[in-house]
Amino acid sequence: MINKRLLKLIEGKKRYLVYIILLNIFLFVLSISISALICYSLSLFSIDKNNETVIFNIIIAIFLAIIIRFILSNILNSIIQKFGSKILISLRSNFFKKLLKIKEFQNNEAIQLALEGIEQLNLYFTIYIPQFFYALISPILLFILFLFIDYVVALIFLISIPLIPLSIVLVSKYAKKIFNIYWDKYLKMGGSFLDTLKGLKELKLFKVEDIKGKELDKNNEEFRRVTMKVLVMQLFSTTIMDLVAYGGSAIGISVGIIHYSQGYLINSPFLLLFIILVGAEFFLPLRSLGSAFHMAMNGETAGIKLLDIIEKNEMNNGNNLINKISSISFNNVDFKYEDDEEILLNNINLRLETNNIYGICGLSGSGKSSFTKLILKEEEPFKGEIIFNNNLNLNDINNESYFDKLSYISYDSYLFNRSIFDNFKLYKDDVTKEEIYNALKRVRLSYLIDNNGYDYIIKEDSSNLSGGEKQRLVLAIHLLKKKDLYIFDEATSNIDKESEEIIKNIIYSLKNESIIIFISHTLDNIFDADKIIFIDENKVNFDTFNGLIAKNSRYKELYKESITRLKEINEF
Repeated sequence: MINKRLLKLIEGKKRYLVYIILLNIFLFVLSISISALICYSLSLFSIDKNNETVIFNIIIAIFLAIIIRFILSNILNSIIQKFGSKILISLRSNFFKKLLKIKEFQNNEAIQLALEGIEQLNLYFTIYIPQFFYALISPILLFILFLFIDYVVALIFLISIPLIPLSIVLVSKYAKKIFNIYWDKYLKMGGSFLDTLKGLKELKLFKVEDIKGKELDKNNEEFRRVTMKVLVMQLFSTTIMDLVAYGGSAIGISVGIIHYSQGYLINSPFLLLFIILVGAEFFLPLRSLGSAFHMAMNGETAGIKLLDIIEKNEMNNGNNLINKISSISFNNVDFKYEDDEEILLNNINLRLETNNIYGICGLSGSGKSSFTKLILKEEEPFKGEIIFNNNLNLNDINNESYFDKLSYISYDSYLFNRSIFDNFKLYKDDVTKEEIYNALKRVRLSYLIDNNGYDYIIKEDSSNLSGGEKQRLVLAIHLLKKKDLYIFDEATSNIDKESEEIIKNIIYSLKNESIIIFISHTLDNIFDADKIIFIDENKVNFDTFNGLIAKNSRYKELYKESITRLKEINEF
């Protein structure tokens, strides 16, 4: 009924569960006490109408109990909200921190789990688990109390109670299966929808929007069907629990009425009234647990998927701090992806040093991105080692220390839907407006501040900026801090010529006391780099431009094709 594996997600916060359970039980005792006091006052009034003082004191006690119950209910709600808030903040924070440490993850799945999944998991912890313990304890307390009134009625209630959890258990196996399918369909549908939105222009351009529309319709229909199964299962389970709860309550009350009419066990109409008023309380906690169960299954399924991501292997994180990156050496490095047999990069031997620009080029799929992933610790060498500063293995370097020394700018770098000032502040917390203006001036974007001010909001997907403006703004943000290693991954792709030249000039101006890696799909962009890494047919060729032209016929051929294509574009 409770997944112990999920409890590790709330380490350090379990005390809130104890507070919620104890308050629920105390509120339950107060409710029973109020009912008992009402019945007792009526009993006294029927026996002797002159017991005004005692009755008045009982009425005051009832009002005090009601006030205390009201105050405690507010305290309980406050604790639940605080507990839920801490869970949401903690889970989302730890989840996003984990995403930064794992080698790979599904963007769309991560987004949906971070939003809807964690919300469902929050309900699992704040509602279902406290209700589970409350539903176990409260019927036992009532059973003990009812033994002193009518042990037969108490036994009837006690025997009926297990039928509710039994119905829950019977449904649970089917429910887990359904909710697993539900979440798989939900994530698939959401991912497909997000992909379609991102590629809407391309779908229109290639005139395949109808095909994609049919695919979406199919996913939607599958999700609709599994959603209906979930609703039918919930309705069926709720109906069974209602029959047990209200049927058992009716049987117990009926037996109580018979006993009173026969003068057997129950000798007071006010004891019978108490049974009638309180009898349903035997079943209502478990009935509420049954309702929360469906919510719990949804949260448990989301929580398991969340844990599967959280427990993924992280990038190696060493203990050694690195103060400055002065050199990177690849020593006999082979690389292949885990599930592949073929070596993608074979026997890499090269050395990168400060004050140099290294251009990386090769045909699409040649291994440029894989080479970069090795440096970014997203992948590990299949064989060989990557050594920093002549003595530090990359795997032994502390990640936080390492990534603080490098800057990575790609063709799809992201700007947040916030103000210009806030986007800079995310990168450097103590940034000044003067620093921002100087950085923007360097990339020739100071007019954004001149025309719009520092509070100018960057729209989602940077839709109010051109491709060139977006890339230059990203570059300006990265210029706030001097880094030892800069990696530009196709940073000049798909932008206007002016922006490309501005970015290239800045890239070439950064090499003082830094290592610059400039990855480009066009060979003419990097011909004046200090050295070029040309990746072709699993081999990594490392030389100057002139050296490659003289020694590597394949590079020479591709360079000529690149120059010819560039001339044709310029003439056009």
